[in-house]
Amino acid sequence: MIKTGKIKFTLFDFFFLSLLLFLCAAFLWKVHSYLMYDWQWGEIPPRFFYFEKGSLHAGVFMQGIFYTIKLSVWSIIFATILGTVLGVLRSSNKLFRNLIAMTFVELHRNIPPIVLIFISYFFIGDQLFNILHIDSIIRSMGENVRNFTEVIFAPLPIMSSFFAGVLALTVYEAAYISEIVKSGIMSVPRNQVESAYALGMNKYKVIRYVILPQAFRKILPPLASQFVSTIKDSAIVSVIAVPELTFQGLELMSATFLTMEIWIVITLLYFILTFTLSKIITFWEAKYTF
Repeated sequence: MIKTGKIKFTLFDFFFLSLLLFLCAAFLWKVHSYLMYDWQWGEIPPRFFYFEKGSLHAGVFMQGIFYTIKLSVWSIIFATILGTVLGVLRSSNKLFRNLIAMTFVELHRNIPPIVLIFISYFFIGDQLFNILHIDSIIRSMGENVRNFTEVIFAPLPIMSSFFAGVLALTVYEAAYISEIVKSGIMSVPRNQVESAYALGMNKYKVIRYVILPQAFRKILPPLASQFVSTIKDSAIVSVIAVPELTFQGLELMSATFLTMEIWIVITLLYFILTFTLSKIITFWEAKYTF
């Protein structure tokens, strides 16, 4: 029988954890002893922060973290909105709406994300920015608006690449989020929907006040996994020179040849980002679900 309550730390757990730590330490010692590699961990801290002319500056790792967070946040916001709309359309009994959503989902789920990145960059991001003269528009709005835009998005020289990456991640993740939202909508009891219609609600109020609140409570766990996947998928944007974490690691490795140190640190940074997001959503799920 499965018992509920707090997890107990037993003597067996202590010995098992001690054995696991011993095996990890032995493995690291073997790697250090037999791997012909000159470890230079002292070169890593200045890549996070460094002093110049009496002031503290962010190093390449911190810059990469900032861009990874911005890419992920904007992609998650837009993908959640688009995925919710597509999920509602996918659960509709109207053929045309269902066909549009299904076409979008199947198209983007069966195309490699790197292809979407290049399509967004060469055919949408680069051309659209030139046609609409977005650079000139932002510059004409004044210094304050330009600085604010560059803080929340990216500097003007790479803004088109940044938006191309956000667009590609948005449509790719939205295709999966739509299926999650659809499953949540279909899990709402039919009698509650019928009761809402009986009370005089129109279909938009039923979706907003009855279906979606219950659906989102049920889909938070798979939605959290998709948000974590978005952070990991953001690494592919490095191919279009957006200076996120993976791109900064590649540039730093080519300049310093600190291969092992750099990728170990980047692995840990990605883990910290995804683990933190998982815990935030777990707390949110425990607080707002029932």
